[in-house]
Amino acid sequence: SALREGVEYLGISENKITNISSACDTKKFCETKDTLDSSKNNFSIGGDFILYTGAGDPRKNLYRLLEAYSLLPPNLICKYKLVLAGKLIPEEIDLILRICKQFNLPKDYVILLGFVSDEELVYLYRKCYLFVFPSFHEGFGLPVLEAINCGAVVIGSNISSIPEIINSQNALFNPYDVNSIKFLIEKVLTNYKFYEDLRLTQEKSKYKFSWDKTATLLQKKLLE
Repeated sequence: SALREGVEYLGISENKITNISSACDTKKFCETKDTLDSSKNNFSIGGDFILYTGAGDPRKNLYRLLEAYSLLPPNLICKYKLVLAGKLIPEEIDLILRICKQFNLPKDYVILLGFVSDEELVYLYRKCYLFVFPSFHEGFGLPVLEAINCGAVVIGSNISSIPEIINSQNALFNPYDVNSIKFLIEKVLTNYKFYEDLRLTQEKSKYKFSWDKTATLLQKKLLE
């Protein structure tokens, strides 16, 4: 995705750009490393939850995520809280609270954690029932890979670089279409076979990315 943008917007010839991909810290973001237990976290979330982590600028598309969440059947909203983790500026927090009010979302069901440590983030990735990433544009989309590496089931936007990481058409939605987001969230929450199929597919896709592969691609290019 970034390579295509370099060609399209910077006018660079495609044969002068090499995609060396990216990766995450698999020693930290994984399913097996010891992590914080709930009693040591700076927050407490009861029951199952849907997770988003990242910034709160318009590119991240939180408005449509909140609207899609509000359209879920009441029993699903009651069962699965929406947790937003990541540092937000006061204006972004105010906007999110106004959006919740606009869509009649009780504040107890949308939890704003603010900044979390990497250890807490690993805990959230592992404990969430579903990770949703509705961003309009990403250079890579690191939270998606981190979540998959920690064993989370992930759905996200069908544009930009995000499909390259998720690597499953069944796990993608149109980020500009609230009903598309809502439909896929609801399907994941109510169809356990579909949920497990996504988990198995994403378990395989995470091995596509590693810093060793990135270093090898870079070295190969430098030696040409």
